[in-house]
Amino acid sequence: MSNKTIFVSIASYRDFYCSRTLESLYTNAANPQNIYVGLCIQNADGDEECILTDPKLLPYKNNIATIKLNNYEAKGPTWARYLCTTLFNDQDFFFQIDSHTLFEENWDATCIRMLDEIKENTPSEDVVLSHYPPGYEDHKKTDKNKNVVDTICQSFFNDAGMVSFEGATGIDMSKEKNYVQTPHIAAGMFFCEGKCLRDVPYDPHLPNLFVGEEILHSARTWTAGYDIYSPTEVVVYHLYTRADQPHVWDDKKADFNDADAMIKVKYLMQMHDNKQAHTIPGYVGQNMDKYGMGTKRTLQQYYDFAGIDIKNKKVTKNFCPKPDTIIEPTIVEEQEGFSLMNTQFDIHFVDHFIFYFLFFFLLLIGSFSILYEFHILEKAKRMLSKIMRNMK
Repeated sequence: MSNKTIFVSIASYRDFYCSRTLESLYTNAANPQNIYVGLCIQNADGDEECILTDPKLLPYKNNIATIKLNNYEAKGPTWARYLCTTLFNDQDFFFQIDSHTLFEENWDATCIRMLDEIKENTPSEDVVLSHYPPGYEDHKKTDKNKNVVDTICQSFFNDAGMVSFEGATGIDMSKEKNYVQTPHIAAGMFFCEGKCLRDVPYDPHLPNLFVGEEILHSARTWTAGYDIYSPTEVVVYHLYTRADQPHVWDDKKADFNDADAMIKVKYLMQMHDNKQAHTIPGYVGQNMDKYGMGTKRTLQQYYDFAGIDIKNKKVTKNFCPKPDTIIEPTIVEEQEGFSLMNTQFDIHFVDHFIFYFLFFFLLLIGSFSILYEFHILEKAKRMLSKIMRNMK
């Protein structure tokens, strides 16, 4: 039995899957007594609580530290994740997930083993494990291959001029001779030693930041000396399409604006113009050194490693290994964090199918209506003709 402790960061916004996440986390842990959760709950009145309800798991309820906020106080996922880290208490490992996650059996022992193996078999001294997990629906599949890991192979410049990550590609890690290293940290799943939280502290001054969260944290962590690897085995599953649940950007349409945070991100990533350097609002620009890049490697070295050309807004590198280990692509929406990332099917196909179904259905109804009206008219004409003949 291991005595290594893990701190699990879970930011939840009005998520009724949150309790299921907690129960899956503790039920499937090899050493549940060593799992500590830092939970930030942002709920409206009447929303379901995020708590352990299974009587068998109640002994672990004291391992869960919780910050509760009203949903109208929310400032986006990056800020909520910062609040979670304030509950960290020097555990041996740090694990960030989303509040709609399911776990494989012995996930904790597997994460520690994977990290230790990479450190033992590569020159990397400080390691982060991260990727876009497979979808919720894969959790119950009996024929799944846990060695097929969705890997973030490439990034791109989005319409806002910020770097986002392409959808993950399934790689059969059992066929790989080398561990797959990437420059990409996914916000919904990354695992590292607890000291990474001290080396790369979370910034409380990024209100409403969503797109830009992942590339900024990736660059800060890499420049602090951490090498980022895809796991060699799947340990968690993520619910990506949550159309049935509220989101902070919908609830707070009037004041959900990431403009200030985005100016700061672009400044830290050296993507800003000279004018923007003087327009960072004071409340956002606090402690720029503390929440900036690391000191072990430069930002330019990160860009060179990642193949990111910020001048020409191009990405030239793909971190997928040779094609014979690639299983299938995973299609994603161009969003980050705990949203629609890594959808296992093409959501646009569904949209188009519904559209065309409705179109042809209405066309069919219209055709029947026309035929019916034509039939009525013909019947009326025959009756009129009959009356005229009788009148003669």
